[in-house]
Amino acid sequence: MSYGDRLMAIGDAWKQHQADPLRRKVAIGDGRSIDAAQPDLLWGLDFLATQSDLAAGLPVSWVHSYPHHRPYIDYAAMRRELGWRRHLVHLGFGLTRLLGHYSYNLNYRPTPAPIRFKPEELALTAEWRQRPFVALEPFIKAGAPPSKQWPVERFAQVARQLAGEIPVYQISAPDSPVLEGLAQIRPRSFRESLAYLRAARLYIGPEGGLHHGAAAVGTRAVVIYGGFTSPLITGYDFQAQLTGGADYACGTRRGMCPHCAALLDRITVDEVLGEARRLLALPSVQRADEA
Repeated sequence: MSYGDRLMAIGDAWKQHQADPLRRKVAIGDGRSIDAAQPDLLWGLDFLATQSDLAAGLPVSWVHSYPHHRPYIDYAAMRRELGWRRHLVHLGFGLTRLLGHYSYNLNYRPTPAPIRFKPEELALTAEWRQRPFVALEPFIKAGAPPSKQWPVERFAQVARQLAGEIPVYQISAPDSPVLEGLAQIRPRSFRESLAYLRAARLYIGPEGGLHHGAAAVGTRAVVIYGGFTSPLITGYDFQAQLTGGADYACGTRRGMCPHCAALLDRITVDEVLGEARRLLALPSVQRADEA
């Protein structure tokens, strides 16, 4: 489970808990056992059930989210598309591997995950809030579909131009590539990245774990979608969501598909800067070709 999947699952569990008149704890897993991925995000979230709660026979409700079963994926549609090849799934071939793409559950909507911060994390946020800044992640995570990667050189242009108005930091995992010439924030953990995001005035980056993290801590964001997935499925109303005009999400896993490449190319540096300045309440800058 990725951090983005985990945050969506926690948000789903929180929404379910709030709507439950019995206020039962919510278990995240397959209906029998709890998914133990990313336990660091669960600190202080008393509404989530533990394996000990199940062993004690406490009444719980379930959010069914675990590897190869995510509520935003339409697995029934994928099985229908496989047709006669469906029997191959029983031989160990996954749906996505066989099809080469995801089909999405268009009825899914995420809820920002509640996060409880530890005292040292709150202190880090308080320290960084004294220096207004923008957090920017130009790279998709290792192993993510290439169809999610907006050109890194365009991220660099956004950073250079915006840095003249407000400090911009690359916020990345320790092993992530470095965008040359950009100040760095290298969190030691995903939880620490959330503390930095909570202090930031804005986050700019691809659809993924950090955009879900920004939503969880209430930080506005400019999120680069393109055509791989849709903000109608994994987006939040208070974020700017750029798709290049996509009218559907292809979910292509194998390489950079022409559909996604064309849509990412339509998302310009000026468009990202315009959304960033709008959310930061900075004055818009007139382009030379508009003067």
